[in-house]
Amino acid sequence: MSVELECNFDEEGDTLYSVKWYRGEDEFFRYIPADTPKMQIFDLPGIAVDTALSDARKVTLRTVSLRSSGKYKCEVSADSPSFHTEYLTGEMLVVDLPDEVPTITGGQSKYHVGDEVHVNCTSARSRPAASLMWYINDKQAETGNLVEYTPVNDTDGLETSRLGLKFVVGARHFNSGEIRLKCTATIAAVYWQSSEESVEGQEQQTGPALESKGVYTGGSECSIPYSWASCLFAFLATAFHLLINL
Repeated sequence: MSVELECNFDEEGDTLYSVKWYRGEDEFFRYIPADTPKMQIFDLPGIAVDTALSDARKVTLRTVSLRSSGKYKCEVSADSPSFHTEYLTGEMLVVDLPDEVPTITGGQSKYHVGDEVHVNCTSARSRPAASLMWYINDKQAETGNLVEYTPVNDTDGLETSRLGLKFVVGARHFNSGEIRLKCTATIAAVYWQSSEESVEGQEQQTGPALESKGVYTGGSECSIPYSWASCLFAFLATAFHLLINL
């Protein structure tokens, strides 16, 4: 997958001297109209410039990967006599999404008032690791009920995140005769998925066996453009966040 980085500017009467692109402190593209050739490319890991689709106002990166993530800067300089220089930066995050929705494990087939619930939510193999959150009957679980674990790094650089939920069942937890447990997994602004289990039954210890059922919903969104008075800089296609499946 490729991504186009765009840098629109108004010379405001000046003559353009150069346009330079950086990732972090490292320059990877330079355009000087007066030079031959006009474009210069500098090697950087994770960056492959498509010169046929690049010019003074845009740079196209082909075959982006996780290594392409970072802070990008477009720097525009005027020629004499002003030599005025302006720049703008933006973060590009390349995301490898989980292949599956988060999974809930550890739940029992039935609960009564006074029982302890101890379940785990796992979101496997993504980069960066997904942020997890628990909800009890659509209310966000309190921090004291969460059991946090450090993300596990896989050999290929992907990460698996896990978050536990632990609480004692009270009468207040039976909303219309059931307890609903939901776990959500998010990555930046580009990924959201959830899994939910509902446990049905009565509050009394003598109540019938409880059944659990699972559902999930999800979605994703991205696109955060930039604007600037004299130099408009935007990441097209996916703007602030680039979404890929490796």
